[in-house]
Amino acid sequence: MLLLDTNAVSAFMHRRPNALHRLREQDPSTVYLCSPVAAEVNFGLSRLPTHSRRRRLLASEFERLRVTLRWIDWNEAATRAFGHWKATLQQRGTPIEDMDLAIASIALSLPAQLATANTRHFARIDDLDIIDWPGPGPRGTSPGRARRD
Repeated sequence: MLLLDTNAVSAFMHRRPNALHRLREQDPSTVYLCSPVAAEVNFGLSRLPTHSRRRRLLASEFERLRVTLRWIDWNEAATRAFGHWKATLQQRGTPIEDMDLAIASIALSLPAQLATANTRHFARIDDLDIIDWPGPGPRGTSPGRARRD
């Protein structure tokens, strides 16, 4: 099971070759979107001029992804994970933004791997299984667990 972070979705929306290749390698029934990611994508789209060609193209790509992939939302386990990790990260002096923590909490509750280009940021959450996305590239490489040193 794979949950896409906002930057993974954005890479797809911008038609980045590595992101397209990596997504095509996945079984669509095992790849998920969640509402915090959709909220961040919609925020980004709303910042673009209303009738711009770029906004229309990006919105179209998001819609294509949205209708193809499965949708997962908050559940009770995610809310518990959110509370635990928000307190833990604050105590450590290494907080992350609430939307990112919500995304991570949803991944933890499934459990699912989190596909993100921001592995260093999410590595603060010890129990989170992270995949560097879109990762190295299509030639002979495959997704793998991000290293946490």
